[in-house]
Formats: sequence, C-alpha cells, structure tokens
Amino acid sequence: MRPSLRILSLAFLAVSNLAFSSPTLAQAAYPSKPIRLIVPFAAGSAPDVLARLLAQGMTDSMASPVVVENLPGAGGTIGVDRVAKATPDGYTLVVAGDAACVLSGGNYGVNPPYDTLRDLAPIAQLAVTPNVLVVPVDLPVRSVQELVSLVRSQPGKFSYASAGIGLSQHRAGELMNAMAGLDMVHVPSPTNSLIDLTTGRVQVLFSNVVNALPMASAGKLRALAITSSARSPVAPELPTMAESGLPGFEALAWFGLLAPSGTPAPIVQRLESEAQKALNSQAIRERLATTGALPGAANAQAFERVIREDIKRWAPKGALAGATAPKS
Repeated sequence: MRPSLRILSLAFLAVSNLAFSSPTLAQAAYPSKPIRLIVPFAAGSAPDVLARLLAQGMTDSMASPVVVENLPGAGGTIGVDRVAKATPDGYTLVVAGDAACVLSGGNYGVNPPYDTLRDLAPIAQLAVTPNVLVVPVDLPVRSVQELVSLVRSQPGKFSYASAGIGLSQHRAGELMNAMAGLDMVHVPSPTNSLIDLTTGRVQVLFSNVVNALPMASAGKLRALAITSSARSPVAPELPTMAESGLPGFEALAWFGLLAPSGTPAPIVQRLESEAQKALNSQAIRERLATTGALPGAANAQAFERVIREDIKRWAPKGALAGATAPKS
C-alpha cells in the first residue's frame, strides 16, 4: 500500500473508532432508536393517558418513536424497579407516581428494591393532583369539622379506604388522623375504594378529583374538602382542608418522568427540554385542565427537590401511624 493511502486508511479508522467510543459523539446522535417509556399503571388509567400524550408529543418533536409499555403492579414499584436497573443510555424511561418514589425511603414499612435518589435521575414532574375528602351521602356530616367531631365521639368505629399502602390517599388519611387526633383505621382497597365507600364498608375516603367530583355531582357521595393548599379551578366551591380547620394540611399525588441514574447529563437535559415542550402542548394542557391537575416542578433540579422533601416529609407520618405493608 502506498504511504499516502496507508495514512488515509489509518485516519479513517481513527475517526471511526472515535465516533463509536466517544460519549459526546454518541450523545449528539441521540436518539438513534426507539425510546421505551415504562408506565407502571394499567392501560386507560389517568397516568397512562398522560404518559401516552407525553410520548406522542416527544415522538413528534424528537422524530424518534417513544413507545409506551404498561407494567403495573405493587403500587408502581415493579415498573420503577425495571427502569432503575436499566442501562443508563436514555432509551428506557418511566412515568412514576409519587408513592413509588417516596416509598423508597422505607416509609410505611414498604421497602422497594431500589433507592429513588440513588438509582433514578429525575427529568420532569409532569403533573400534581389533589385528592378530595368524600363521605357517604347518608353520613350526617357536611364539613370536615363535623366529620372530626363525629369520629371523635365514636372511637374505633370509623375507617377510611385507599388504593394501597403508601399512596397519596393513605398518606392523606394518616395526616388527618395525626392532625385532628383521630383513630380512623386504614382499609387498603386496590380494586375500587369508591365502591367500598358507597356500600358502607368504610366511611371516609380521599379520592382523586376525576373520580370523586362526578359522583358527588350525581349525589352518590358527599365531597367535603380538597387536599391542595389552594382551591381547585374545577371545584372552586370546595374548601381546602386547611380552610376547614386543619391549617397546613396538604397531601398531593404527582407523576414524574425519570431515567436510570448515570444517564449522561446532556441526554437528561435533552429529555427535560422535550418533556417540557410536550407539556406545553394544547393536548396535554387541555387534558390536565379537565382533571384538575396542577403544574409540576419547573425543571429536573426542582423535581429532585420535590422527591427529597416528600421522602423526608412523609417518613414521620408512617412511623407515627404505625402503618405497615400487609403480610403476603
């Protein structure tokens, strides 16, 4: 081989090796294949709908498919664990609920096989959702204070439902117990806590806005207050729990986008930008408006602070209530 050709061949090999080995160049080509978005909730659920709108928006913007894969179970921890253990290359993400992230702190006796702060990289908080305190229509109370008085007058008689250990409904119930000095018993009901309420199995429930308000409007249950710090635009007539005699009461659910820890910073930043772009789309804005959801944290750094603060905030509530996971 002539010297000039040999030099050119060596130069070509060097550039080719650099292209395949340099993280910077590899990240510049991101995404070069479909992105898998794990949704640890059932298809058709509210977070699943939100995730699919997000996936479509990111697909259109990034010109690369974002494919939703439903992996429900164990309060969302199965899907989150799958992502926590995935290769940190930006091609496996998760839309996690607050409980699956907060419970990694060992709160409420639940110990998922991952540590949120260690094993996951926050990208964007997608939405924040308040719950509504509801009771059966035949319960003789029309305000939070009347409910508190009734529960106090009959110790050991009242119970409240939730969709599962450690979820926002459970945490709201234990927060009310602690702040009002009540002894309501927690009854986990993963199938349908609203049915448990309307059939009289339980007397109290913190239900999500989407399910609670239509049933309240239809006269099938009575809404007493909302768990956000401010009244909701979709139900401005409902007072907050804080306005109803429990100052400082706030218990919210949220959904956020996360990647495996160790995902390169430029890829996390790209995903953060694309997620925010999708969240600002008309389709997602309209969807969130109909559900009473509130805007999430402004950026990945703010979202990480939310997770840290929630882990710290809710740990004492679990210990105070003596709440533990059910034995298998």
